Amino acid sequence: MTATREEAEEAADRVPGSRLSARLYEPVLWLGEKTGFRRWRHKVVAQVSGSVLELGAGTGLNLGHYPCGLERLVLVEPDVHKAKLLAAKPRPPGVSAEIVRAPGELLPFEDDSFDTVVETLVLCTVADPEATAAEIRRVLKPDGRFLFMEHVRSDKPRLGRLQDRLEGPWKKFADGCHCNRRTVPMLKASGFEVEVVAEQDKFPMPPVVRPIVSGVARPVADPAS
Repeated sequence: MTATREEAEEAADRVPGSRLSARLYEPVLWLGEKTGFRRWRHKVVAQVSGSVLELGAGTGLNLGHYPCGLERLVLVEPDVHKAKLLAAKPRPPGVSAEIVRAPGELLPFEDDSFDTVVETLVLCTVADPEATAAEIRRVLKPDGRFLFMEHVRSDKPRLGRLQDRLEGPWKKFADGCHCNRRTVPMLKASGFEVEVVAEQDKFPMPPVVRPIVSGVARPVADPAS
């Protein structure tokens, strides 16, 4: 049964966040944005089409990258402080975006509602990535696409072990961000066919969040359906 907006907002109130962290979000990412994140966001977000849901829209760093002519744009952000900053940002030309407060694990939308789900640097912070992936798959149309950009656990043994050791302290520092999640294998195990389009680990960011991947995930047909 699909969650109601009220149920989703109640669950969103339990997601970690604060006024201070919301205000610091963009300054903390400033250097990364200037040295490549912004261009990478554009490559990911500019691919959306039709009816679109952005998961974890944050303070609106992706808003300037959406194309014109979308049928629908829903911006999901659980943190009330980030949602307020998001509401103050200008919308894409010709697009009336709707803001919905909900966690990734409890999306208040009917099955097969969206042509595209997009997110950038979000699956690292959700409390339950498998449940979030299941919700993304549920709200996507059968021929829909999930576009993502994520920092992940490194394949390099030394850096991967460092990420494992620092996961706890980093999570406390960064509002629940897990720096060592194996997101691509998780998506494949959650019923998606995943194409990794780009990988990069040279950004001037802390090493534990430096390996970044982006790609396209498509729901795999359920053999039982």
